[in-house]
Amino acid sequence: MLTKADEYPFHQIPGTFSTIQTTDKHWNDGHYVCLCDDKGEVSLISVIRLYQNNDVLDGFVCIRHEGKQHNIRISRRLRDDMDFFGVGPLRMDILEPMQLVRLVLGENEHDISCDIHCHSSRVPYEDPIDRNWVEDRLMSERVVYEVVGHCEGHITVGGKKITLTQEHSTFFRNHSWGTMPGRGGPREHGAPPLKPKPMSGLRLWVLYEMPDHGGFFHFHENKLGERQHTRAVTLNQDSHEEIMSVKHSLTFYEGTTRIKGGSFITQEEGGPEKVYEIEDMGWIYCQGGGYFGGFDDGLGQGAWRGEYHMEGEVWDASHPVKIVTPDGEEKILWNAWAESFVKLTCDGQVGFAHLECVTLGKFEPYNLVADGG
Repeated sequence: MLTKADEYPFHQIPGTFSTIQTTDKHWNDGHYVCLCDDKGEVSLISVIRLYQNNDVLDGFVCIRHEGKQHNIRISRRLRDDMDFFGVGPLRMDILEPMQLVRLVLGENEHDISCDIHCHSSRVPYEDPIDRNWVEDRLMSERVVYEVVGHCEGHITVGGKKITLTQEHSTFFRNHSWGTMPGRGGPREHGAPPLKPKPMSGLRLWVLYEMPDHGGFFHFHENKLGERQHTRAVTLNQDSHEEIMSVKHSLTFYEGTTRIKGGSFITQEEGGPEKVYEIEDMGWIYCQGGGYFGGFDDGLGQGAWRGEYHMEGEVWDASHPVKIVTPDGEEKILWNAWAESFVKLTCDGQVGFAHLECVTLGKFEPYNLVADGG
């Protein structure tokens, strides 16, 4: 099947761009976009992703406003319309690669919509290829690049239209592709690991934007606070600088694992330490978009749900780690895994970050124990 991309001389397999050279149903390719205004009035996360071997394209938009999280999840058959990067009222237009994308959610029965242009301010960062082996089985293999910048447009939620300007809003996005469990439906029939690795410790994934630079770091520390790995760079307008050290001193809402404030400290080789003070602006649960089996059928992202499918709901997400569903049920979602938006202050400058701070099991340095799951 020919697509518009086949006009370009960039093929890497003897097939069209509608095909991939693997049979893995977990293969996926898509964009993750999140953004917030500088007052903390509204924040948004959206994903649009292809699952070529399942012939599925799905996406979601989750919007936080006044303590409520508004979710919409949409799915369709991928072929024969692979040139449309979207599903139903949701789409992304790549207007200028690496520089400008447009995210649109048209009118729909769930009473949320948006039309937003995202302008990149820093050169993208290409992560090293991430491969995860478990007992000689390749469980995941993934490529990601990260982008930060500012946005303009509007978000409508609950009948209220909120205008975004480049001066007063920030976006963070990544594009990833590869194979990954949990995407493309459940992993079936294979034997479980002989010696499962317990999930414990603290995970930090942070993408931030300041007036004169941006940055990205990602690491996991075990339950004792011992660092397992670190990826960290300063993002400039046309270059990257490796960050040699990242330290943190975090505070949490009382009795929970949800980050409230504190600071992180970065240092480039031979340079001074930069201290970023953190102020929480709210959080979004991506499970509302289908992560961790979050669709109504429990199958998660990339599963076949028919030619076209739409669902959604509104949660009360005002509590740091609990949601309240429309029927009044209180829930703690999978390990209370959420994406926080925070205000940063460093050397008198103010910026913003998409800060994923997740406790898995125990983390002794902060005396944290994750609930839920």
